[in-house]
Amino acid sequence: MSNEIAKKNIKKALLNPDNKLALIPNWLSFSRVIGSYAIPIMIYTGSKTSTLFSVIGLVGISDFLDGKIARLLKVESEDGALLDAVSDKFFSINLILGILPKAPIFLINGALESQISYINSKAYSEEKNPKSSFLGKVKIWPLSIGLGLGYLSIAMKKQGIKIINPDKIMLLSNIFSAVTIPLEIINLKEYKEAAEKKEETNPIRKNSQNNISLNKEKNIPLIIYENKKEEIKTKGKQKKL
Repeated sequence: MSNEIAKKNIKKALLNPDNKLALIPNWLSFSRVIGSYAIPIMIYTGSKTSTLFSVIGLVGISDFLDGKIARLLKVESEDGALLDAVSDKFFSINLILGILPKAPIFLINGALESQISYINSKAYSEEKNPKSSFLGKVKIWPLSIGLGLGYLSIAMKKQGIKIINPDKIMLLSNIFSAVTIPLEIINLKEYKEAAEKKEETNPIRKNSQNNISLNKEKNIPLIIYENKKEEIKTKGKQKKL
């Protein structure tokens, strides 16, 4: 399945799902994409704390509610699952990009998450239903906490809140980022090994390789014959001379 079809399926999930009730969980998932752009803008521009925490709360709870509501309404679908996974990646990568000026360590997290996203999108294009690993679900928690603390530190500085030292909160944010890095590396290795194993066991790929091998074997006598023919021609020319 190509990326174009994936985009088409996401569009269908957001605008015209088979069951219109699916619009509720699907748009809850998509709220994380919207939030991934809105939250950094609101924090850097010094938006009101109440508004900011309302948006963060809504976006945070959406990851828990979308699946629950989809199951409750019996509107679970592959398109909805794809939208949920894509929204998660948009959310984490965009928030990472937004915090880089204040916490460059997150660049490593962003690079690793991008590689994981690439492997997952490739897996989706080939089998449509790639499996998430347990570690993939676990690592998102320290990463989310680290990002949350980092943005909290920025917001406190912008609004002059000094109940707790914002620099100490940012330091804690960096520690969570550092803790997530080895988890992301192991997770990336898991996905790579799974992809390689799938390629080896892919019957279409195996057949094509076998066909190439057989074709080469079939062509060996022909190559020998052509070489012999050329050799005879060369000897004939030499005799004439």
